[in-house]
Amino acid sequence: MLTRDEVDRKQRLMERADVVAHTVKSLKAFYDSEDCNENKKRTLETMVGAAIFYLPQPKEFYTGKTSLKAIEALENSENSIGVKLTKEHRYPRKIAAKELFELNWINVKEPYKEVLDRYTSKYGLYNYVLPTENKRLTPYQKADIFIDPNHSYEQAGITLLNVPYEVLQRIRKGDRKLANTVLSGQTC
Repeated sequence: MLTRDEVDRKQRLMERADVVAHTVKSLKAFYDSEDCNENKKRTLETMVGAAIFYLPQPKEFYTGKTSLKAIEALENSENSIGVKLTKEHRYPRKIAAKELFELNWINVKEPYKEVLDRYTSKYGLYNYVLPTENKRLTPYQKADIFIDPNHSYEQAGITLLNVPYEVLQRIRKGDRKLANTVLSGQTC
């Protein structure tokens, strides 16, 4: 049974997905028009991408992957709490927005559900990386060169490790031995 907070969170997510769907649908005619040049399209994609970025990001959306460098930084730090990790969305927001604008909404019976399904299965998923790694990923997540998340990570030279959420939380709280176990490739 869901707690009151979980129900509220799901309701907020559905409502926000509905707002995103209505926003895209209401702007689609302009987006597809001759009046909307590439610069204007990029602006719309940025705006909708920002809205997608601000949808709730519960721990269930964590992919179970954290960068090797992030785990090394946590292992080597005297103060693991001081090591900043970034939730790096595997799927760039502007590309997600572009996909939504290119969708044929006439065939979509429940627009909020379409956005919600895409968000929970693709757009909202994130890995943990160091802030410097997040910046290295940016050039490989641009619309004209983005292929898929794995390709972006490969191009940026970022190795991801399988680290379950609970294990990552223990490492972030200072369990250096567990970090070493993860780095050595042993299962946790």
